[in-house]
Amino acid sequence: MNKISQFLINYKLTLITVGIIFFLSLSSSESINKVWFLDFKFSDKLAHLGMYGFLTLVYLIERTAFLRSSQATRKTRWFYVWWIVLIGAGIEFLQPIIVGRDKDFWDFTSNTIGILLAYLLFFYIKKYYNFNKTSSS
Repeated sequence: MNKISQFLINYKLTLITVGIIFFLSLSSSESINKVWFLDFKFSDKLAHLGMYGFLTLVYLIERTAFLRSSQATRKTRWFYVWWIVLIGAGIEFLQPIIVGRDKDFWDFTSNTIGILLAYLLFFYIKKYYNFNKTSSS
């Protein structure tokens, strides 16, 4: 199996989550803000925190599950988490161009806080669960 196919298989949930975030972030806000349980002040900030936190958690779990060398995982984990931060920043800059929504510093801040909280949660979960388990037949 070639490297691209292996990457797509190993990170399928991460890629699906990125796709959903792109779709929601680059859609018109009228269609998104109609959800009844997100009808309170600053609810969009909570949504940003949750989406980017979930993306980071899914990515870290998939990365740890598919990289057997913990040293390689430690060396590169932060590098790729920074890419998630850059994706959030890039989307904020694309919103005015593509859908006419304003870029918002507080949305970016919520994204980053979600990423950091998920990173900390990942290490808490990792203390109790080994993602590198190999199935024994």
